[in-house]
Amino acid sequence: MNHTSIDFTSFTQAILKNLQEKLGSDYKVFSHCVRKNNGVELTGIIAKHVRRTTSPTIYINNFYKKDITEGEVQKIADDLFKEFQAAEFDKDLDLSNFVLFEKARERLGFKLIHAGKNKELLKTVPYKRFHDLAIVFYYTVDEAPFHGKATILVNNAHMERWGIKAEELMEVSLKNTPLLYPSVITNMADVMKEILSEGIKQDIEDARLGDSKELFDESWIDDLIDQMSAGSGRERMPMYVLTNRKKLYGAACMLYPEVLKNFSEKLGQDFYVLPSSVHEVILVPANSEADQESLREIVTDINRTQVAEEEILADSVYFYNRSLNRILWLS
Repeated sequence: MNHTSIDFTSFTQAILKNLQEKLGSDYKVFSHCVRKNNGVELTGIIAKHVRRTTSPTIYINNFYKKDITEGEVQKIADDLFKEFQAAEFDKDLDLSNFVLFEKARERLGFKLIHAGKNKELLKTVPYKRFHDLAIVFYYTVDEAPFHGKATILVNNAHMERWGIKAEELMEVSLKNTPLLYPSVITNMADVMKEILSEGIKQDIEDARLGDSKELFDESWIDDLIDQMSAGSGRERMPMYVLTNRKKLYGAACMLYPEVLKNFSEKLGQDFYVLPSSVHEVILVPANSEADQESLREIVTDINRTQVAEEEILADSVYFYNRSLNRILWLS
C-alpha cells in the first residue's frame, strides 16, 4: 500500500478487508453510501451478523486523510473492530410499531432543514415549506438499544403505506414534538459558562495525580469561568439559545405554538432568530446594538467555523414580530 497516494476508495476497501478478517465468517462486512442533510454523503461500514437482521453502522469519512499510512489504516481498523463489538445489538431491533400508523403516530415529530440544499431529498419525503426551510417528519425509535436516541426520516413510501397525507403528518407531529422534545431557552452567557466549566474541570481532573489531588483548591474555578465567559465580545450582545431538552433537532422549537410569543412577552419586545444549526437557534433582542447585516455575518461565521456541514440550517436571519405573532424571513 503506497501511503502517499491512497485514495478514499482504496482506504475503504482496506478497512473492509481488515474487519472481515477480524470478525470472521459469522459476519458480512460491507460499505454503503448514505446521503445526509444538505446533500452530504457519508460512507458507512456495516458488520452484519448472519443471525441478526439489524446491525450498527459506523461512518469512516472523518478517519481518512490523503497522506494516511498503512500503519494508521491498521490502527483505525483495530479501533473500528472494538467499536463494532461494543455496538453489536443483543437482539434484533423491533420496528413493528413503525409499520402501523396508529402506533407510529405517537412518536412522529418534525424538524427543520434547508430547502435549497436538500432539493433531491425533498423529492422523496413529505414536507411543508417554511420560508427558505422545509419541515420534514421523523419517527423516534424508542425501542432497545436506542431508547429515543435514533430517528427514522419519514419518506413518501412510508406515507403511502400508512394511507395518510402530509397535512395529517403535520397535524400529528406539531402536537407530538413539543411533548417528546420540550423546548428550553437559556441565556447564552450561561451556555458558555457551562461549556467552559466542563472543559476546565475536566482538564484539572486529568492533571491530578495521586495525593496531589488534595492540593487543589476548587474555590477559584468558578471565578475563572465567570471571567472567561464574560470576556468574549460576542456574548456582550444579549443572546439566548432556544433548543429542546435533548438538543436534537431543536431548531424546530421556533415553530412550537406559543414558544416565541411567550418569550417576546417576557422580553417585552421583538427579536431576531439566528439559525445556528439544525439543533438550536439563537434569539437576539431587537433593541440590541446588532443590525441585520452584522447578525447575518455571525450566522455565516458560525456555519463556516463551528458547525458540521450536515448540521447547518441556513445562512438567513429571521425576525419575530410580536404584533403579527409571526416569524419573518429577512433573507
